[in-house]
Amino acid sequence: MVSEVLILHHQTLTGVGAARAGNLTFMVGGVEQEFNAAKELLTCMGSNVVYCGEVGTGQAAKICNNMLLAISMIGTAEAMNLGIRLGLDPKLLAKILNMSSGRCWSSDTYNPVPGVMEGVPSANNYQGGFGTTLMAKDLGLAQVSATNTKTPVPLGSQAHQIYRMMCAKGYALKDFSAVFQFLREEESL
Repeated sequence: MVSEVLILHHQTLTGVGAARAGNLTFMVGGVEQEFNAAKELLTCMGSNVVYCGEVGTGQAAKICNNMLLAISMIGTAEAMNLGIRLGLDPKLLAKILNMSSGRCWSSDTYNPVPGVMEGVPSANNYQGGFGTTLMAKDLGLAQVSATNTKTPVPLGSQAHQIYRMMCAKGYALKDFSAVFQFLREEESL
């Protein structure tokens, strides 16, 4: 039987660089004995290696994670944009959010606002990281899965629509955190 291995990149490292740094998360579906045989090799490249169950469950874990990530990134971008428009310094607002109940990976590790953090795509004109096209693809897979299982995902649907619009409006090759820039441009129309 064939096993699946799905990889989730951590931080802004991608591909070979993330593997060298050991920052990949592997979500594996398939025969458990095959997983156990491959686990040692996978731990050389990833800090988290998780057996998810039968074939397809690794993919399920990945699309659920990425749907939540997209939703939280949009929420972070909206909150930061509102705070800036209300006169708050973006670094101060990020600090407050990250010590409060609004804290999430999108705000404390991968903030979408240029100038708030170093070493993230927003500090590099949204280059590098996880592409908007890939996020839109994963959200599409989540939508198909939600439809097939009759699972309501209204925020997932809205996130999919936003990332598809971003792809259509020139953001396809930018990191998915460019949703902050996209929303700021949309408000001026």
